Amino acid sequence: MTHRRAWLCGLFACYALAALACMELRPLWLDEVLQLIATSSRSVDDFMRSMGSRNPGAAPLGYLTQRPFVLVGGASALWARFPSVLFSILSCWALFRICRELKMPDVAVLATGLFMVIPLQFRYASEGRPYSEALCFSLFAVLAFLKLMSGASVRAACFCVLAITAALYTQPYSILTVCGVIFWDAVTNAKARNWKRAALGPSCLAISLAAFLPWYLLETRKWASGIQEHGIPAFHWTLALLLDVAKGISGDGFLCSAALIFLAAFAFLARPGFRGLLLASILFPVCGALAGDAFTNYFFASRQILFALPGLVILAALGFMELFRRNKSIAIVAMAILLVAALQKDVTMQTKAREDWPAAAKAVAEIARSGRCLEIVPDTSLELYSFFVPGLETKVCAASPNQPGAALITSLYTTTAELIAAADHLRGQGFSPVQTTAVGGTSITLENR
Repeated sequence: MTHRRAWLCGLFACYALAALACMELRPLWLDEVLQLIATSSRSVDDFMRSMGSRNPGAAPLGYLTQRPFVLVGGASALWARFPSVLFSILSCWALFRICRELKMPDVAVLATGLFMVIPLQFRYASEGRPYSEALCFSLFAVLAFLKLMSGASVRAACFCVLAITAALYTQPYSILTVCGVIFWDAVTNAKARNWKRAALGPSCLAISLAAFLPWYLLETRKWASGIQEHGIPAFHWTLALLLDVAKGISGDGFLCSAALIFLAAFAFLARPGFRGLLLASILFPVCGALAGDAFTNYFFASRQILFALPGLVILAALGFMELFRRNKSIAIVAMAILLVAALQKDVTMQTKAREDWPAAAKAVAEIARSGRCLEIVPDTSLELYSFFVPGLETKVCAASPNQPGAALITSLYTTTAELIAAADHLRGQGFSPVQTTAVGGTSITLENR
């Protein structure tokens, strides 16, 4: 026990240091900046408008958690991402406790270690978005419900309801994991005709959904209008979607995902006890996310199936133990492929960034100070640059149309149609391009009359 505890403490210490070290390695990207604009809002109205319209489907708790850090420490990558690191460490602890609650102490450390290095989890551990927090509350909800399964108590039921509600108010898809666990428990108890125990989980879920209903009714129309306003891609059932799910489940691509699923499959040759529960905790988040995207006509993104990862890594740890007993060489090779692919992605994800909005904003400000007006495409991007360099709104070409020089400002998110329309407009004003530079994912084309 002492040896295992030492391994666990060392594992958590190394992970905490790695996560903290990565907070400022990668520049802020679009979604992080949009969240920072909301969390830095000066009024409740600005906060609600920024969160609902710019981030369709958003729930408030992740923003409210980030807000005090940003207000005190400033709108930097460090303070924007600090809450995510804390919640990621708590998520790892909760996963370890879940393994113990499932009577799987022999795989608890291995499953926790795998969870730490899987790229999909580590990305949101070091990103100023609410997904790490949502994952934490999701795992807390599962842990509370498992304790409720082992012995019904008012305290465990209250904690379960609070955790599910917190998960809903952080990211609604995050409750799909505990939904899978509750479904498995309800079916198991219903087969045994233990109706009171079968109703326990659905009752906790119903109370939590009722608590979330006011927010849903308040914001659901804004979500739909936000999707249309920002031209968010529609959902399509295609073969490419299935491939995206397969490679997105690990956040690294096919090699890492294949090794992870391969190891998880071997768990079904071993332990009969909680395989159904773990499988439900995987299928519900994956199928639920796809169903939700199809219903709202919102494009699929791998972050939506982040909540299937805990069950998958526990199964992978179980599968590795079983495979190791049968064939040590294959088990070691499969685990090596998984770890090498995952760690390589973790490193490249932190060191190869396409976007750097603070640097881009400074470059745009330098152009504005040189006397050129700014033609920013699309015009909604103006807010992103102005967030880091206030006052740029007075430098746009619409505000100062008689400037002899202009600068066409586009980003990775500028569509081809928007670019062509802006270029035609400048040609109509008598401008012609001189030179183009790129900074942090932003292209700056200087134009002279």
